Amino acid sequence: MAILNAVRIQPRSAEVWPDLQKLLKKGTEIINRHGGENVTVVVSMNGPTTNELTVLATAEDWAKYGQVQKAVYDDPEMQALLLEAGKISRWEIYTYQTLDL
Repeated sequence: MAILNAVRIQPRSAEVWPDLQKLLKKGTEIINRHGGENVTVVVSMNGPTTNELTVLATAEDWAKYGQVQKAVYDDPEMQALLLEAGKISRWEIYTYQTLDL
């Protein structure tokens, strides 16, 4: 079983792309530093979600997921980053669990 965290990000306008990319780079570094696995940023290229970004990260199980989430969101650098990101984008967080079938 693996846990997948997906943060879907909608830029408020096209003009914020350069600033948003800087924040995403810094954010993914923070997630990696705190044990996030397979941290990846993807951009949607289809339909109504074109140009939306998603930050993906995995954890091996719920315990590890909780540890990473706590460490990431307790980090003052991430807290400051989220305040900045909120000025130029909106986001939604989705969490998934794989099934061992």
